[in-house]
This record gives sequence, structure tokens and C-alpha cells, in this order.
Amino acid sequence: MRRGAGTRRMDGRGEERIRSFVAVDLDAAVLDNLRRLQAELTRVPADVRWVRPGGMHVTLKFLGAVAPSLLAQVHAALRETLREVAAMTLAVRGLGAFPAMRRPRVVWAGLVGDGLAELAARVEAALAPLGFAAEGRAFTPHVTLGRVNGTRGWPALAEVIERHREDDFGTTVVNAVAVYRSLLHREGAQYAVLWTVPLASSIVNDSRLG
Repeated sequence: MRRGAGTRRMDGRGEERIRSFVAVDLDAAVLDNLRRLQAELTRVPADVRWVRPGGMHVTLKFLGAVAPSLLAQVHAALRETLREVAAMTLAVRGLGAFPAMRRPRVVWAGLVGDGLAELAARVEAALAPLGFAAEGRAFTPHVTLGRVNGTRGWPALAEVIERHREDDFGTTVVNAVAVYRSLLHREGAQYAVLWTVPLASSIVNDSRLG
């Protein structure tokens, strides 16, 4: 049977498995700025699969297909490790491509500010004892705007990206971490928040965003 929105993934014990990830959200004003930029980028006929507005998160850790019983342990581990982590303010600034403009796979907007890499490291360390393998590459703070499927139209798109390379899209307050469920549909993934874990303090340090 073809897997669709209504098809369940089950583990060996007959327990439904939930495709999920850990992320932080962006403020509405930043999202609006990124959507306006993305609208300009999508006018260039390039072979890029653009992220839908609901998918503009900052992913800290992809969990994969996880049983609800294990997700409950994820919840407890995150509450424990994040209870002393203070909220932070980040600048969303700059535009580029990973791994390089000449070999693009992902179009991204950057994040600037202290604390996010440390937050990702805490999440990584807290979930390792539960069997989640460590990422194979260093955490690079960014928001994915699109995934490049091929080189068609890329030179023209690269010119537009270069014009916006130093753009400032505003600041965003990170005061919670969310675990999302990802539902795969033929037209693309849809996301729903399973739960959030607040950070320890609403006092935000933005003194190093310059």
C-alpha cells in the first residue's frame, strides 16, 4: 500500500512511530520578512524545492520515526537539561547556500547571536543516552529556505541571493524549544507541535548581536 497521510508506521511491538524533530520557532515579523524574500527568490525559474512558510523552523535535532513511549523520555530529558538555560535573542541575517554557492544543496538565512549552538549541544547531549546518534557535522545556525535539486537556473538565482547576502531580517526571541511531528504528504511535509519546553528565564541578553 502506498504510504500517505493516513498510513501509520508501527514498531515491532505494534506501537505507532512518530516522525519528529526538535526545533525553535521564529518571531512572526521575521517570518514575514523571510516569506517576502522567498517570494522574490521563487520568481527565478530554478530547480529548488522551496520550504513552505509553516516549515521555517530552526532545527536543533532530527529524531526520525520515534515511538510515543520514547518521545515521553525525550520530553523528560529536555525539561531536565533546559531548566537552567536562559532565553536568548538572535538576529536573522544574511543569505547563502550550503555547502557552497558553487555546489549548492540548501538555500539558507543565517542566525547571529550567542547561545543557540550551546542550546543545540545541550539537546544533543541530553538525547544521546536515549539512543539518538550524534550529528556527523557541526551545528551551523540557519533557517532553511529551499533545497536545491539541480543546477537548472542556479546561476540566475545565485545572482539574486548575492544581492541579499547581507540583508537583515530582524531579531527573534528564543524562549522555548518545541518538538514537532512531521506528516509526509505528496505535496510536502506538514508540521504540528507535540509539546514545548520553556527555557529558564524570560530575561534576554541581546548585547552581542552587533
